[in-house]
Amino acid sequence: MALNFKVFETKDIAARYAADVVRKQFNSDSTSVVGIHLDAENTSFFDELLDDVKKNPVNFSQIHVLDFDGKEDYYTELGVPKKQVLKTDVGSDVESFIKDKVNTDKKKNKLMLDVITLTEDSRTGLDYNQAIHPAREVIVLVTGKEKAKAVSQLYEEPANGSVESAKLKQHRMVTVLLDNEAAQGLPEDVRSYFSIQFS
Repeated sequence: MALNFKVFETKDIAARYAADVVRKQFNSDSTSVVGIHLDAENTSFFDELLDDVKKNPVNFSQIHVLDFDGKEDYYTELGVPKKQVLKTDVGSDVESFIKDKVNTDKKKNKLMLDVITLTEDSRTGLDYNQAIHPAREVIVLVTGKEKAKAVSQLYEEPANGSVESAKLKQHRMVTVLLDNEAAQGLPEDVRSYFSIQFS
């Protein structure tokens, strides 16, 4: 499937948009399981999400977070019950992990959303088959000029090639959120097409 790109003027606006997507997922499905692995991304995403949740309260009583980055204190401050912040290894088979650890009233127990990033060498840091493919939707937040080459590789390389991130093209629903600096890795016409204003 094709990747959907959104290009924002600054990394803070891109982070705000990503945080808004996550908060809306929490609000729209009170039994959401969301995986977050942004360790290699230096943005205000976590501050933006906390601010968004303060403005738009969320019922976290059944929401579970797969914590790939060891940010338990942050998620409990956000309002997620400690027992529902699940420290998850980057090599985990998330479907088995969720089946074993998550028990919501609706018993959906599905990974609804993964929020990830790319490293400068175009890696996601998660095993595609074990931790990304099972997600219903994937948000990829990538900012900074040092990641423009990674964006170029994501865009240009075939899904079955040697570039790890290109496997994302196999997923049914991936949105890549970029600031202007990271978007320099896209061809100019593509970058222009996907540039939007978020307010």
